[in-house]
Amino acid sequence: MSEHEDEHDKLSSEKAFDGDSVNRMFRKARWKSILRNTCISAVVCIVLFLGGFILNQQLANKAGWSAFTPIELNKRITGPNLYMDHPQFRYSLLGGTLEYQEFKIIENRVIPWDDHSLKYNVIEGEATELLGSSSGVPVMENGQERFFNDRSGERQMLFYHPAMKYDYYFNDLPLLDKMRDDQYIEMGLSFDKGYTLSQVDQMLPQGVHASWYWADSYNENDLKHLKFKAAPERAEELYGFQAYMEPGDYTRRTTEEKFLMDIQTVIDSSNAYYSKQAAHVLAAVKSHQQSGMIIGVVVTGTRDLLKSLQKLPFIRAATLGATVDMY
Repeated sequence: MSEHEDEHDKLSSEKAFDGDSVNRMFRKARWKSILRNTCISAVVCIVLFLGGFILNQQLANKAGWSAFTPIELNKRITGPNLYMDHPQFRYSLLGGTLEYQEFKIIENRVIPWDDHSLKYNVIEGEATELLGSSSGVPVMENGQERFFNDRSGERQMLFYHPAMKYDYYFNDLPLLDKMRDDQYIEMGLSFDKGYTLSQVDQMLPQGVHASWYWADSYNENDLKHLKFKAAPERAEELYGFQAYMEPGDYTRRTTEEKFLMDIQTVIDSSNAYYSKQAAHVLAAVKSHQQSGMIIGVVVTGTRDLLKSLQKLPFIRAATLGATVDMY
């Protein structure tokens, strides 16, 4: 190799490792590293976000059903002719909003009744009511306070405990003469004392359908409160049971034993408030079971059928509830 070629190789080698070349090489390597780390970080963030989103959805869904289930169980022992539809969940971070509607079934017709919106989270496990119209709208009628549902405009039934004496008793049976014959009518009857389920079914005239039974869930302290209150009880606040286990299924009757089992189910639920109330109800109902736990009933039927209730001696009061057209 010539001296000229050796010198050229030496210059090329020195040029390859001069400062500018080294800087360009390190900058190129650094940008590659930044790009690689950025891509890795982006992928990790996406995975963590999707994983966190899915985990939050699962936790919120589980918490939502845990909050809703006790409410659904409690509805089995409250609310004459009231049923709940499937809940809707709107998820947020570690919680969400639970929404559901209530509706009445009168014979085979449906009446929208109430909307509920509740907030819940995965920590507390119980839902807090945000909205709801179950309180009703008070209206004076014959100098007495009646309540109307603010969604449907229908009357809310009132009930009178047989151990109490009231200054005034509603008797809406004469109103049947003013009603149309193409309607289904709901009416709440308050009894003069407690009866068993079989006794009540035998007492009612043929064709009059018992749809809900009011259970005596009051102990001595409760009766003292009723005496102080000196006003009838509103239907939505009472404990009792539907005549049939499922709406529209008239083959499976609800028994007193099934009612007691449903109360126990609420006691065993995760909602402390409902559980405590249900324990109180169970003790009171059992104490009255021997002599007759049923102190009132909700009946449905046509105008002409319900007229047969007039002047029956065991009825202390009768209050009109919801009405719906047959067609």
